[in-house]
Amino acid sequence: MADLWKDLNLFAEEVVESQAIEILREQARLLNKKTNGMVKATFSKINYKTSFVETFVEAVGTAMPDYLKSEKAEILEDDLKDKEDLNEMYTSVRYKFEIFNDTYRFRIFTLNYKKIFPIQIEIDGGIRKELNIQSASEDVNSDEELTELVSKVFSSRKLSTIISKMMSQQS
Repeated sequence: MADLWKDLNLFAEEVVESQAIEILREQARLLNKKTNGMVKATFSKINYKTSFVETFVEAVGTAMPDYLKSEKAEILEDDLKDKEDLNEMYTSVRYKFEIFNDTYRFRIFTLNYKKIFPIQIEIDGGIRKELNIQSASEDVNSDEELTELVSKVFSSRKLSTIISKMMSQQS
């Protein structure tokens, strides 16, 4: 039998897991401190509401016999039960970074997060224009790139103006 693994290059690339979640949660906490609680930030998963049709289909689906359902629960063999599924490294989860006070809120960016790079960030259109960022979604290939990009976003004139407006409203 032929060796189908012959071109496997095991040491070609080191897999680096992103620390984006921790970095951005810390930045959200820092804004609260910098503004003495007048403007707060949140970095959290985006939750979507399901429509009536989706809810109905899901409810009907749960009453259907297993052989009629399109998704079936996989039963893992004993030797795989305690193993972490590495498919999750490639699963994207959408997060939002927003600032808010008692009256206003503003979404600065969304992040399509995966455990490994690249990850994508979608910055507010006005800030993107100010920073001369052409594409709607930027690929980020390291924690350093993320830190540099977010620092530019946080230093934008639009964001400074919005934070000033929120703080003056609180006075």
